[in-house]
Amino acid sequence: MTRTKQQNKYYWKCIVKSLCDHTGYHKYEMHEQLKTMFISDRSNELTITDFTQYCDEIRIWAQQELDVILPQPNEY
Repeated sequence: MTRTKQQNKYYWKCIVKSLCDHTGYHKYEMHEQLKTMFISDRSNELTITDFTQYCDEIRIWAQQELDVILPQPNEY
């Protein structure tokens, strides 16, 4: 089963938008950059578990590299 609508909403609202606000990237540029950095397949084909791991890896990277703390899915 692929990612849920809730996961997709969280990703675009809490991850992509937050990183765009910090970096100045457009949302589609940021999405493409994140895909290049963290996955090799298309993000819309990730399973629920794989998509959760993808978001976790982005949150860790954002905190370590950009000093940006992104909310957990249960915090938005």
